[in-house]
Amino acid sequence: MTQAHKDHRRGTLYMLLVIAIWGGFLPVGKSALQMVDPYWLTAMRYGTAALIFIGLLWVREGRAALATEGQFWKIVLFGSVGFAGFGVCLFEGLKLTRPEISGMILALGPIQVALFQWWRTHRRPDDFTLAAIALALVGELFVITSGEFARLTGGDARGNGLVFLASLFWTAYTLGGQQFPGWSPVRYTALSCSLGWFAIMAAVAIATLAGHSQPPRAEQLIAVWPQLAFIILCVSVFGILFWNMGVAKLGPLNAGLFANFTPVITYLIAIAQGRIPGALELMGAAIVLIALIANNRHQRSKVGRIEV
Repeated sequence: MTQAHKDHRRGTLYMLLVIAIWGGFLPVGKSALQMVDPYWLTAMRYGTAALIFIGLLWVREGRAALATEGQFWKIVLFGSVGFAGFGVCLFEGLKLTRPEISGMILALGPIQVALFQWWRTHRRPDDFTLAAIALALVGELFVITSGEFARLTGGDARGNGLVFLASLFWTAYTLGGQQFPGWSPVRYTALSCSLGWFAIMAAVAIATLAGHSQPPRAEQLIAVWPQLAFIILCVSVFGILFWNMGVAKLGPLNAGLFANFTPVITYLIAIAQGRIPGALELMGAAIVLIALIANNRHQRSKVGRIEV
């Protein structure tokens, strides 16, 4: 077996682990929110992850990698957006909507990246990509409403809107990595997560003083400790590590193709829990997945033609 085949097999294994972990994240997070509010859950999640990533960075790249090299406020900004903004908005939205709907909204990340690149470079995406974007948005409308457009208002709409805002924050954070050329993914993640945690704690303090948040009691933490362990360790640490290792073995486009299947896991969990999605909702989910996968394969073919 050649090294290329070995890398492909390992990368595939890493990405299968990623979609299993990420697919289970939202249902588990919804369960944890019954006992722990979004602010404290975000603080615990990323506080622990920051410590682990800082330790990993120190071991892999040395103490010098902990320096921000004159980009302190920039990394604070992206850390605040990617961890405080994303974490709080996601969990606040998840309280008001269903995990599988949230998963489909978060799956629109590649579309947001394409639209941002269009705005930044003034280069219009090709017709295939624009058609895929339009198709995905139509599918998303069916997912969110199941044909009942009254769902575009009320609690569902607020929850879905907060999840969409969270996805915008994560897209901005992801693209922010381009602002730090020469930094490894581990360094960007470790420094942004650790500095972003202070923004999370500021949000926790404000929400607590306003009476919108309260620290969890010991019995509440004990009641959901398996969910907390999964969110803090599996999702926030291993999920990111496996993703980075998968990208290193397969490349970003191939890894992105795997990531498109994450909402499928979330839907399967919802069905296993007894929820039967409506026909229009399932049709919409299928449309979104087909559009995302087709565009991913289209982008891969373009890269292949350029390399040839």
